[in-house]
Amino acid sequence: MLLLSCLKVAAQDLSFTFTNTYQGASIEKVIEDIENSSSYRFYYKTEWIDSLEFSGSFNKAPLNNVLASIFEGTPIRHHIEARKIYLTNGIDIITSPQLISSLVAQNNTEETPKATTQEESGKEILFTKEYKGETQNDNDLENFVFEIGSRAQFTAGKTSTLVGYVKEKDTGEPIEGAIVYTPNGNKSAVTSADGFYSLNLVSGQHVIQVQFTGMKRTKRNLILFSNGQLNIDMEVDVIALNEIVVEANRGANVEQLATGMERLSIEDSKTVPVVLGEKDILKVATTFAGVQTVGEGAAGFNVRGGKSDQNLFLFEGATVYNASHFLGFFSVFNSDALEGLEVMKSGIPARLGGRLSSVFDITTKTANKEKIGVEGGISPITSRVTAEIPIVKEKASLLASGRITYSDWILESIKHSDFKNNKVSFSDFIVKYDHEINQDDRLTVAGYYSKDDFRLNSDTLFSFSDFSYVNQMASAKWGHRFDGTFDASLTATYSQYSYDFEATQLAANAFSQDFGIREIGIKSDFNKDFNAFHFFNFGLELKRYSINPGTKTPIGSESIATRVELDREQGIEGALYFSDKHEFSDKLSFNYGLRYSFFTYLGPGTTNLYLDNAPKNGDTKIGEETHGKGEFIKTYHGPEFRFAARYLLNESSSIKLSYDRSRQYLHALSNSASLSPTDLWRLSNTYIKPQVGNQLSLGYYKDLLDGELESSVEIYGKKLNNLLDFKTGADFLLNDRIESIALQGPGKSYGVELSLKKSGRLNGWFNYTYARTLLKLDGQFEEEVVNNGNYFPTNYDKPHTINLVSNYEVTHRFSLSYNFVYNSGRPITFPTGLYRLNGIEILNYSDRNEYRIPDYIRMDIGLTLKWGHRVTKGAHSFWSVSVYNVLGRKNPFSLYFDLDRGEVKGYKLSVFGSPIPTISYNFKF
Repeated sequence: MLLLSCLKVAAQDLSFTFTNTYQGASIEKVIEDIENSSSYRFYYKTEWIDSLEFSGSFNKAPLNNVLASIFEGTPIRHHIEARKIYLTNGIDIITSPQLISSLVAQNNTEETPKATTQEESGKEILFTKEYKGETQNDNDLENFVFEIGSRAQFTAGKTSTLVGYVKEKDTGEPIEGAIVYTPNGNKSAVTSADGFYSLNLVSGQHVIQVQFTGMKRTKRNLILFSNGQLNIDMEVDVIALNEIVVEANRGANVEQLATGMERLSIEDSKTVPVVLGEKDILKVATTFAGVQTVGEGAAGFNVRGGKSDQNLFLFEGATVYNASHFLGFFSVFNSDALEGLEVMKSGIPARLGGRLSSVFDITTKTANKEKIGVEGGISPITSRVTAEIPIVKEKASLLASGRITYSDWILESIKHSDFKNNKVSFSDFIVKYDHEINQDDRLTVAGYYSKDDFRLNSDTLFSFSDFSYVNQMASAKWGHRFDGTFDASLTATYSQYSYDFEATQLAANAFSQDFGIREIGIKSDFNKDFNAFHFFNFGLELKRYSINPGTKTPIGSESIATRVELDREQGIEGALYFSDKHEFSDKLSFNYGLRYSFFTYLGPGTTNLYLDNAPKNGDTKIGEETHGKGEFIKTYHGPEFRFAARYLLNESSSIKLSYDRSRQYLHALSNSASLSPTDLWRLSNTYIKPQVGNQLSLGYYKDLLDGELESSVEIYGKKLNNLLDFKTGADFLLNDRIESIALQGPGKSYGVELSLKKSGRLNGWFNYTYARTLLKLDGQFEEEVVNNGNYFPTNYDKPHTINLVSNYEVTHRFSLSYNFVYNSGRPITFPTGLYRLNGIEILNYSDRNEYRIPDYIRMDIGLTLKWGHRVTKGAHSFWSVSVYNVLGRKNPFSLYFDLDRGEVKGYKLSVFGSPIPTISYNFKF
């Protein structure tokens, strides 16, 4: 049958003759004439022949002779098969191939069936070996030739999907963020958290390369017949360990689809000087464009003009409600246990929601599955240690990390009355168990616990004896891969934040007070790669909230404090989402999606009733309405649209556009510009509406110096609704009528962000941000109007911000670092006059936030000394020395005023008003 098939093909070839004359005609023209005068069709790449010309004539010439003549003296080869003419660029085609190799550690290659028809015979086409130095030795993987998929399923010109996992060879640990790409850069993919990648390639011969910071660049030669899998192991590059290299992410600045996205690795954070010698990945994030804090040591972030409660912090998928230790001086995470941080300021995918401004996605390391590893450090304030423990070799591992402080001992050693009986301490612990059940199933379980305890004498914010707060988080994620194009995950999360304090200085007024919020969630997420041009993501998310707004209890028999217990709050939030990443062409890509969210405020509870057409206060309250357990008190819902587009101008530049609409059903009640441990979280209810935000971003991105210098300019605008603020003099602690002191109104934010990021021996980044955030409170009644109903700056509005972070590697062992920060002073309300009423002196204040505190300027320096990186050495260590606020500038955190004998006196609070030198020792073995 095979012989008859070949004879039939030969007869077809001989039956067609061609006649024509050409003088300096393009070969494309000749091919077009042949196709128009016959039933043959050509398959080739235009760039192979677009510069070739032909002169000559044919008179009833056989097709083989015609092809031989027009391609004579060129590298073009041809093959005729079933009225299909395949052209290749310098590669011969044979129809009786032998297996080049079998897959290494792969079991997806099928036995090649014998072709019995002409169509099946066409599937047997195989490119000849054109790899220099190719080998059949499977120990030399760089030159080994892999055969992927089934040759029987091969179709010329068809797109096939290549998938696999990228892992570290010695440890088996998945490598997240590795770039898998073709040498010409036309196709590329970034590995996920479990090291998975997916590439859509035209079936045939390919070379793929893999690159990641600190690992040796590697390549694989392959023949891709159909969909298949190829796992890739990478080796540690010892020299690269001494360097901070961002080369692995080259091109991402231009090619990634999202706007306003920043990624930070632990290696990047190590070189930035920080206060008290504690490397802190979240503090380093404040040097990004558009990410601000209200002052020195402040908790919380203001991203692109958003409130500090409008940021979603995720730890392994679980929500973090307080991301700071000790009032914001430290973050709650030990950086040794973290893999990295991704900050999304805009272009937020549809699978994430619940906050208006940003998402901080924090991922922990996956522990080594081959050998035990220990990493840690000692500083003047803290000690930390992280251990990686294999449980089942190449299958399961455990990460355990802990950090404690011994600042109490330091405070007690200082012979000064101001520090007597002070207490400042915190501790945190992280565990993560990772189990690769099989090639398609993976289970990850993570947990976190932290506690802060402190007592500060002469403190104006916490004028009580003892204060403590606790963070608890846990998550379990099961991931399953159905095939190379479809995977799913199911994640269950638990988050809880609570605090309590006791005031016992006066026995007659001694009391304790507490607060707590608990969130339980479940999320199913699916990814489907339908073809080379569409990548779908869809899923469902549900959360249940339970809040204890506060309970006040008297302490001791002498206390006359009144017991107060507010009704607990319950709520359910959910969302359905869908998005499609559409590769419209090599230059133009889209990502569009829809997230439809809903929220229900649940009973049991009590709703206060007020007079119609009157402000809500104690005088207008007329009664209460009681709700039973599980009753739907109030429901909100609505669509959240997401859209992003990227157009590649050329290989080194692009423009991007994104639009986000988000809804937020939780609100933080705070009496300060920054998040505080005593802040209260409350749910949207009958009177407090969910916040809604719309953001439009446009950016231009350019890589310079062969990708060594990344630059970008982004402009954005936000329109916000139902922003929450308070009436002047409002007190929300233990207040069962929050709606009587709360105000909601529209807001707007806009700004420009300029960023430069350099890699190499001298590396770092420079950011300049111009940002404005304005709020309008213009209610129906006089007590609901602020600043005459005009827009005014929020208390975190800081128009100008400059950040410069740089690191210079003098040698592989010694490096110098520098950090410079400038911020405009934030708004404040000043007293502008004094008057007497009935013998009482009263201060008159300006419009809200009419003035500003002085600008903030700080400079830090640091150096790092490493003891060497010999592979045979069992342990590696380095010393870090830094000076925080080397200029000794007394930057004001806030200004406050007091009336002393008829005279208004102003006071400035500075947190760190002098240089703070620190030395820390870090080790790893």
